[in-house]
Amino acid sequence: MNELKPKSHHEQLLANVDKEKIVEHLNNGQDQGIVIIAVTLARQCDLFVHFQRLWKLRVSELDEKLSSERYMKNIYVNKMALYRQLIKPAAQG
Repeated sequence: MNELKPKSHHEQLLANVDKEKIVEHLNNGQDQGIVIIAVTLARQCDLFVHFQRLWKLRVSELDEKLSSERYMKNIYVNKMALYRQLIKPAAQG
């Protein structure tokens, strides 16, 4: 049996929880909820390749747009502006 290393296992568990939330947001047409999850993840990653790998764990087989290179780069490059726009006001309110 092929078992995941502890770090990979932890990453997969987190990805599965986020994937459920993403599916829920997709079904409800709540794009902003998906962006919030993506921005939160992007802010935790020091390198784009790390974000890319972790984001693909969450959106693979869900939606082509979400797993596109363009979408991931947009989120990663604009993570601070998106954070200020979407997350910070909600935390203050």
